[in-house]
Amino acid sequence: MTYDVVALVRNAPQVRSMVDSMAATDDTLRVRGTADGAIIQLCDERGQALLSIEAPQFVRVDGEVERLLGAEVAAKVPTPVWWVEARAAGGDERSAALARRFAAELVGRLGGTMWTGAGEGMAR
Repeated sequence: MTYDVVALVRNAPQVRSMVDSMAATDDTLRVRGTADGAIIQLCDERGQALLSIEAPQFVRVDGEVERLLGAEVAAKVPTPVWWVEARAAGGDERSAALARRFAAELVGRLGGTMWTGAGEGMAR
C-alpha cells in the first residue's frame, strides 16, 4: 500500500526548487529517474525506492482541485496551481514521513498547501 501526498504550489517548480526540496527531505538518499524522467525516486543505500515524485502538472481548470481533493483543500489555493505528487512506498516506515517532509519543503519554497492521503492537509 502506498501513501500519497500532493503539494499544490503557486509558483512553477523549477529544477532547483525540486532538488533543494529533495535534499532537505534527507540528503543521504540517492536519486534515480524512471519513466523517461517523469518520475524521480529517492532511494535508500540498498537502492530500494522510498519515495516517488511525479513531474509537476499545471492545473488550470477551476474546480479540478476541488473535484479531486475536496472543497477544503481547494479553498486554500486558487487555480491555476502546480500539482506535485509524491508517493511513499508502503514497505518502509520512513517513507510517509519523507513524503510529508518533501511536500512541506516544496510548499515552503513556492507557496501553496499540501494534502495527504490521511487527510492531514496543511496550509502555508
